[in-house]
Amino acid sequence: MEITTPSAIPLVAWEGALEAPPVAMAPKGAAPVVVTIGRPEVWAAAEALQNEVHRPWTPPLGLEGAWLVRFACTLRAPGPPGRITEARQNVYLTPRHAAAPAGSAYAFSLFPERLTVEDSQPEFHFNLGPELTFASGAGFKVGELGVKIQYRRVFPAIQSYGAGEPAPYWVFKPRALHPLEGTQFVYAVVAARAGAGGARGALEVVVTVEDRFGVFRLGLPEEARAHVGFTVP
Repeated sequence: MEITTPSAIPLVAWEGALEAPPVAMAPKGAAPVVVTIGRPEVWAAAEALQNEVHRPWTPPLGLEGAWLVRFACTLRAPGPPGRITEARQNVYLTPRHAAAPAGSAYAFSLFPERLTVEDSQPEFHFNLGPELTFASGAGFKVGELGVKIQYRRVFPAIQSYGAGEPAPYWVFKPRALHPLEGTQFVYAVVAARAGAGGARGALEVVVTVEDRFGVFRLGLPEEARAHVGFTVP
């Protein structure tokens, strides 16, 4: 299976201006930061991880199921002199069955794990192997068991955290001449242990802004919460 990462968000879950949390105050007159959050796209690993001869794939021992999920967000820089100094995209996972133990739905692996501004290729391929981990696409051959994914990096520096945990996140940081604006896609393998019944998830985007008023943090307004949930399968 081959997946092409799009250049624009195909389905929008929510779009609007971020707000300061209730316990903090954003300065009056600060330029708004508008974001677009995409609706997660989901592929069942059992269907995706098949080669041309349809060799079957089954989840690792102890897993009820696994899914490749693509998340997307678009950041729009505030008006000058404001700038985004950091952005985070968070995913919060819980089992669909309320009686399942906490942590029985979680992120098995994440991509990008780490990309820096020194990486010379903005567009490249990587693959998801049968062990549910991401790796360089170099040497990946047609007909092998796996998923080949075409990827274009937009933000200059990306670091993921929380692989193996129910609350993973990606941190995006700018570099000189590379502001944080544009649409970026990230991937995760969401896994559910036996009895979880799949996973429920919620998305969050948090940005840190610096302008003439100082440094402050913005996140989703309460009205957005009803639009950024999802389920797998």
